[in-house]
Amino acid sequence: MTSPTRRRTAKRRRKKLNNRAKLLLGLIAVMICFMIWNALQRDSEENKPSQATAAATGTDQKKAVKKKKAEKTDKQIKTVDRNQKISNYLKEIGFSGTAVIVRNGEVITNKGFGYADRKQHIQNNPLTSYYVGSSQKALIATAILQLEEKGKLQTSDPVSTYLPNFPNGQTITLKNLLTHTSGINGHIEGNGAITPDDLIKDIERQGIKRQPGVWDYKDSNYSVLAYIVAEVSGESYEQYITNHIFKPAGMTHAGFYKTYDKEPYSAVGYKLNSGKTVTPYIPDLSQLYGAGDIYMSAIDMYKFDRALIDGKLYSQKSYEKMFTPGSSSTYGMGFYVAPGSYSNHGVMPGFNILNSFSKSGQTVVILFSNIQNNAKLGQVNNKIYQLLNQE
Repeated sequence: MTSPTRRRTAKRRRKKLNNRAKLLLGLIAVMICFMIWNALQRDSEENKPSQATAAATGTDQKKAVKKKKAEKTDKQIKTVDRNQKISNYLKEIGFSGTAVIVRNGEVITNKGFGYADRKQHIQNNPLTSYYVGSSQKALIATAILQLEEKGKLQTSDPVSTYLPNFPNGQTITLKNLLTHTSGINGHIEGNGAITPDDLIKDIERQGIKRQPGVWDYKDSNYSVLAYIVAEVSGESYEQYITNHIFKPAGMTHAGFYKTYDKEPYSAVGYKLNSGKTVTPYIPDLSQLYGAGDIYMSAIDMYKFDRALIDGKLYSQKSYEKMFTPGSSSTYGMGFYVAPGSYSNHGVMPGFNILNSFSKSGQTVVILFSNIQNNAKLGQVNNKIYQLLNQE
């Protein structure tokens, strides 16, 4: 028989052997897991797309999403072409963009010409979106007049009421800003992003060149007005314009520069250089806060004009105030006042915009071009009026 001491010794040996076996098996398992992980890593690296490929894939996905949105929107596109003389004329002069022409309440033309994107061979159409540049000043003026009707400000108020540190602010009125007669030097535009606060500080820092009363067109006049819209309304400038102008006017393809590329049909801007089209550089449009940061379709501009004419956005008193010249320049508040019509004009790198309607409101001619310098739109506008009058 085995003694108790020998049995205990044998038990301890078996326990040590079992522990060593378990340790060995554990090490083998770890090695196997490491080998599998390493193989998976190699496979992943071999199949991983390059940075360029990943970027291209991301771009393709964005294009696919945009194309899908465009396909949904295609059903909404309604081209109208009831005056062949006008269409032929626009084709002859190489007009690239969208034209909306209305006569006595009837849409005569709502049609795209040329390419919105020459590289992708995408044509302009009635829903193509364009940057409208200074034409948006009419929207800012409308916002100010709306707030005046609500008793939140007066166009006769000195700017210092809202911006205590504004240079000559006790003398310069909101009306001076609206009519470009403030006498300020204005913001020196850069390329990078800038906040509205910093933009206003720069305008204040630049000071004035003269006392108010003399016509001197400056984008900064309307940047200050947009800032005051936000201060007085309690909404951001973008929210105010969206809620109180875009929506009541029914403008469905209008917005601010940060969402431009999300539109199903956003035009690429071009410029003619020695007979060739090039894509000009556009600075960060925060530099044009309130004075060039809005886009829309041509039909949206017509809806805006119509809302002004029909009194949807403000009263008849405000309408008359907007279209009264504030100086010898004939500029009222966002519009120039001619003997028989009202108009505004906007130019951006790659874009040229003309918005015009008769004083009776019965004739509207809107020309949105995505080639900055291929035609003098004022002359084109006059020719279209002539062709309409021949009917």
